[in-house]
Amino acid sequence: MIPTVREVLALPLVTAGQPEVVGGAAHLDQPVRWVHISESSDPTGLLQGGELVLTTGLPLVGEPAKVSGYLHSLSAHGARGLIVELGTHLSTIPEGLGAAADSAGLPVVALARPIRFVEVTQRVHQMIIADRYEELEFARTTHEVFTSLNIARASTADIVARASRILAAPLVLEDLNRHVLAFSAAGHAPAELLENWAERSRRDSHDWSAVTVGLGPERWARLVLPVAADNPTRATTVLERAAQSLQLRRMIEQDRDALLGQAHGGLLEELRGGQISDEAEAITRATALGLRPGSQYAPLVVRSPRRPQQDVLDRGELDRALLTAVRRAVDAAGHTAILTLTREGTVACLISCDHADSALATITENLRRHRFRIEPESWVAGTAAPSSGVLQAAHGLAEAAQLAEAGLSLGEAHRLYRTTDVRLRGLLTLLQDDHRLQAFAERELGPLLDHDARTGPPLLPLLRTHLENGGAKTRTAEQTGLSRPTLYSRLSTLERILGVPLDSPESRTSLHVALMILDSRGHTST
Repeated sequence: MIPTVREVLALPLVTAGQPEVVGGAAHLDQPVRWVHISESSDPTGLLQGGELVLTTGLPLVGEPAKVSGYLHSLSAHGARGLIVELGTHLSTIPEGLGAAADSAGLPVVALARPIRFVEVTQRVHQMIIADRYEELEFARTTHEVFTSLNIARASTADIVARASRILAAPLVLEDLNRHVLAFSAAGHAPAELLENWAERSRRDSHDWSAVTVGLGPERWARLVLPVAADNPTRATTVLERAAQSLQLRRMIEQDRDALLGQAHGGLLEELRGGQISDEAEAITRATALGLRPGSQYAPLVVRSPRRPQQDVLDRGELDRALLTAVRRAVDAAGHTAILTLTREGTVACLISCDHADSALATITENLRRHRFRIEPESWVAGTAAPSSGVLQAAHGLAEAAQLAEAGLSLGEAHRLYRTTDVRLRGLLTLLQDDHRLQAFAERELGPLLDHDARTGPPLLPLLRTHLENGGAKTRTAEQTGLSRPTLYSRLSTLERILGVPLDSPESRTSLHVALMILDSRGHTST
């Protein structure tokens, strides 16, 4: 917390001066946002508000009217208090100083013993900076919490409960008629918290912290903290982030088949998690949700990237657009599916069909032709081997998700990836964040990358071409346009820099894999 005047006076650095509150004691709990040392009798241009002024007393020398004017001027410029060190310009407290301080509404404190003003300034500023850092860290953590809830598609009750837990205080979500939609008692008795709620909300809401939920004319609720907030700034931060999550949740729920979508997601989660182990039960549950029985069931996962700078509401809108696009693509192909958003930018589907290859080809072609409601978005899809049973196909969703993730990193959008498409490059993409893989690429290619960064011409493109031609020098010369002597010289330089022979198949394989690792991490070498 930002220190108050009272807390500054309690610091050992200050208590060593034997402080005495001369006047303005009613205002000792004002927050101090800066400390300013000044002997000027005119604070104009020196203060911005919130300062605690330290002085050796020169501005207080003179007639009582002058002293009173100085104190009123400090107060008018937003000063939080004045600490006067006796001994240099004043030996005693001037007569009438306390009454003037009370009149100005400004705490004035006299120090009987000298203290080091610079040390006081440093200590208070450290406290202020630490407080600001804590507030930034709190805001960041709060953002991460509610982003995670959004990605997890948390329920309204879960969002309210998490906000209540962060604030360690009860929260109530009420509609525009003051009816309670959800609440978290946070240790209070629910009956006591909600007793005569509508009446109390109308009567006492001016004393409570609250934010509206909804945008513009579509405001539909208020999130209310019905107790005094220990930290109003933090309370506002949490309430606003929770309100955004509640609005996003409502937007998702307002989709034309929100309830059906929740049922689809629940069934897929049970199938993938092993809660359903009987094929007959799986077929019955899926059929009840609209999946027509077929001779084959194909897993499909569609991924669309999200930019970090996108607002959470924008990302939620894009997710709904992606889900709608996949659903329409399946419907237009004449098939049925169980499908749901599994996480941000990801739709998982279990498709019923008779010929999986043709069904998936039609669905992905429909997706290519679909125009998103927000903006054109890139996407990739992954699939695993089809199955004659729902359970096995559901287990294939994990592989389909991995292939979609690999395909997204490979850079070719609007296509369907199978295991045969990604092969080694796809595996390396999935493992791109493994430090051992990164260390391998650095050992293999680090010296060459260092060379190209320092001198020219760059040799990495030549190495790539040579490796892609299987080490055939004739084809390498043709594609690069280099003469034979020049090519041989540069290949010799490559061998010297890399420390390995390029005519060795094992060396070429290791270097090619290292290049793939660089590619999977977005390295450009053309």
